[in-house]
Amino acid sequence: MPAMDLKMGLEKPKVVNSQQLLAGTKTLVIQHGDQQYQLRVTKENKLILTK
Repeated sequence: MPAMDLKMGLEKPKVVNSQQLLAGTKTLVIQHGDQQYQLRVTKENKLILTK
């Protein structure tokens, strides 16, 4: 059973480390249904998700 927030009765979101997700690259394409999104790391080390 997923971890639950007892106060709200909601599932806690899964935490994923961005370094593991990107695996040494600066961009990643995420397929969501039939749409693709690009996750990229900026020069300031921030994340941007674009369609």
